[in-house]
Amino acid sequence: MNKLLLSKLLKNLSSEKFLIFTDQSLFALFNFGSIFVLSKLASISVFSSFVLFQSNIFFLYIFCTFFLSAPILVLFPKKWKERKAYLKVLVWTNILVNLVLSTVLFYLLNEQGVGVDYWYVFLIPTFMSMFELFKKYMFSSFKINLGHAVASSILLNTSFFLSVIYFREQLTLSLILTLYASAYLLANTYLFSVFVIKKTVGLSFLVPTFRKEDQFVEILEHHFIYSKWIILGGIAFWGYTQGLFIYSKILGVDDLGIGKIRTIQNLLGIVSIFIISVENFYTPYFSKFIFEKKDYEIHNLVKSLYVKHSVKVVGLIILVFVFAIVFYQLLYFDKYGSALWIITLFTLSQLVLFMLRPLIISLKSIEITHPFFWAHLASVIVMLGLGYFIIRDYEYYGMAVTFVASNIVFTGVVIYFYWRRVLTNYNKF
Repeated sequence: MNKLLLSKLLKNLSSEKFLIFTDQSLFALFNFGSIFVLSKLASISVFSSFVLFQSNIFFLYIFCTFFLSAPILVLFPKKWKERKAYLKVLVWTNILVNLVLSTVLFYLLNEQGVGVDYWYVFLIPTFMSMFELFKKYMFSSFKINLGHAVASSILLNTSFFLSVIYFREQLTLSLILTLYASAYLLANTYLFSVFVIKKTVGLSFLVPTFRKEDQFVEILEHHFIYSKWIILGGIAFWGYTQGLFIYSKILGVDDLGIGKIRTIQNLLGIVSIFIISVENFYTPYFSKFIFEKKDYEIHNLVKSLYVKHSVKVVGLIILVFVFAIVFYQLLYFDKYGSALWIITLFTLSQLVLFMLRPLIISLKSIEITHPFFWAHLASVIVMLGLGYFIIRDYEYYGMAVTFVASNIVFTGVVIYFYWRRVLTNYNKF
């Protein structure tokens, strides 16, 4: 009996779902931990500058992710699975896009008073989006053991956190960014080595030349057609999530207020581990399902997810809320002051976004992506309009209300489009 239980446990630990969840947990730990560690070890001014830098370069990261890596989960299993040059096309396009747009971003950073070398502005978002590209390709290929994805995330975490702790007495913005870029470089190098060993890519991958049969234009055109609305929506998404900090700085919020909201946002960001894991696991399966069924039939999958997991999601959110309250009181109360009602607002917002995920996955799997543009656009309009009136007067309290209001508007628009494009057709049959 014990052997049977052990065998079942080992099988579960090696399953794709568990490995994807573990990988995304480690990646979320990196994002969560970097903010946590730096907010504790770096000075308030250095940490505030890092938050502004991160908010800016996330524009590039989100753009490249929405255009190049996110569509892989849907398009690769459907059309490009036998195309060996597929990954090479996306990686070199990623490098080119970052090279061009980082020049503009470098100028904007200097205008905001964040003085950094150009190479940080180019390399960090390039390495970040490349890491995402490699991961999405692995999740969709079903040919490479996903344990390698877990190993790369472990390498990312250990190399960054150990180096930050080692240099904790010398942390400047430039040093932090050097350690950040180096950690991503190591993780990407590991994944690339795996691809070489598994013969997914060859050394010619390192040379940006393409033949007609590589279908360079066709691949990017397919990605663009699928993601054009997601890209526009991604820009708006950046506006009300990361751009909020830049906007708040312009409206006069001080370094303490920006650091406080970013820290609380980071604590509740633990929920993102599960949100991203759910999307990365279910999107390829939704895509396979819809390949053989009618679009409206995907509602059955959505219903089954809600039946199976709604209670678990609510329980998870309650645990995260308790964790955030206790963690904040122990580590941040003396530095940033009381934050109970802000944490409560952010927790409810995360619950709503988590429960919305099956609708988002279903719309993406049937390649209806324009709703995300309109949803994100509505959210950024709320952020700019509402934020202008309340952030100036209420500072970080206004930031919190603005952020939650933007997420609620996003949710409402997505539900509307799901009802119109999927549920209405489903009810006809």
